[in-house]
Amino acid sequence: MRPEVGPFVVAGRSLDPATGEAAFTYRLGDDEFTERVTLDPALLTGPVPSHVSAALDLVHLVMGTSYYKLAAPGRVVVEGAVTAAQLAVAQAAYTDGLGEFAAVNRLPVPHRVEFEAELSEHPPAPAAGARGALLPVGGGKDSALALVVVPDGTALAINPTGAQRDVARAAGVPLVEVRRRLDPLLAERTAQGGLNGHVPVTAINSAVSTLAAVLGGYGPVVFANERSADEETLTIGGASVNHQYSKSFAFEQLFAAAAAELGVGYFSLTRQLSELATVAAVAAMPLRADILSCNRSYTQRHTGGQAEQRWCLHCDKCLFTFLCFAVFLRPAEAEAMFGGNPLADPSLADGFRKLWATEKPFDCVGERAESAAAMAHLAASRSWGDAPVVRLLGAEAAAAAEVTGATVARFLAPRGAHAVPERYLEALQQVLAGSRSAVA
Repeated sequence: MRPEVGPFVVAGRSLDPATGEAAFTYRLGDDEFTERVTLDPALLTGPVPSHVSAALDLVHLVMGTSYYKLAAPGRVVVEGAVTAAQLAVAQAAYTDGLGEFAAVNRLPVPHRVEFEAELSEHPPAPAAGARGALLPVGGGKDSALALVVVPDGTALAINPTGAQRDVARAAGVPLVEVRRRLDPLLAERTAQGGLNGHVPVTAINSAVSTLAAVLGGYGPVVFANERSADEETLTIGGASVNHQYSKSFAFEQLFAAAAAELGVGYFSLTRQLSELATVAAVAAMPLRADILSCNRSYTQRHTGGQAEQRWCLHCDKCLFTFLCFAVFLRPAEAEAMFGGNPLADPSLADGFRKLWATEKPFDCVGERAESAAAMAHLAASRSWGDAPVVRLLGAEAAAAAEVTGATVARFLAPRGAHAVPERYLEALQQVLAGSRSAVA
């Protein structure tokens, strides 16, 4: 049994406009942690808005998940007053947002957390920023599509890498940068036996992006999370565990309410799209050569420029992304884009098979049905039918796809709930209409 450490405390936070450094402090047992965020000088060119304090509160709440997980005490004390909308975001981030963490560490699922916080009334929302949309980018296909659809926006990279800078440059979009520095004590306590695991990174990035939008006068904050983020990764005792929870529409709605109090719109541009639909558009663009969706290429070594970023072609995300692009590219085109061809390696068959398994990988991969439909499509195609992995898995994938009637064509049409404003929806539809309609 883990030792009792008392509640996790969300303590003080500050912003120094002169240096652009924000500090966020937490306490857990006898330890105090302070995470620091350094903001791009481009965000600090004018007077500090009065509502920046509430934006700092939002960051403070969700960023704490990185430190809370060391012991996961099930109780969080917030020393400052927060709004009901902010508290709802925090509750979601620490419970469903830590679902994977709880499952991996064999904690009860769902993970339940009791919050102690004083609620405050939020003042009238300030006017929206006038500098246009702010688009957080990861360097992959999703953010690349968003940059093309919203060309008058500004890209935002948090702990920027070459891949993020490359895709923004290729899209011709200006980039602002923000850097997070975890408290070194976190790694020390983890090495000493503290619990570790996945935290809701998109929730943290959403809060940091909203702070940047408030300071820089931007808005709305536009993410590119597809509808596949709503599908659970696995189920434990009837409870859903979702690696991508903080990318889901349910979380988007909670966060949008908190961002609206700050005068910042917040939505996912690609909410109605499948992963295949996004790939269909990006595969037809020269920009495809500049994307990178491999999570193994986003480590601290890569952020520090000590390692080259490239597709590893072995991780779950690489295999899924390659599978989707193969539907729309010929083998030579796909190999040129990725620097290799994992469908030619029979040892990777089990990795592909997991993409439509009952328990999906804990990674940002698409829906089970679309993975099966994509592999079945390749098995029936002249271009890919003889690839070793396709020969091994084609019939199995076709049988899995048949259960739900899944086909590539059925995944290309937008569907489902969304919160995309009309003018952005029209721009997205124009780009999708101009994408390649034929498949390889």
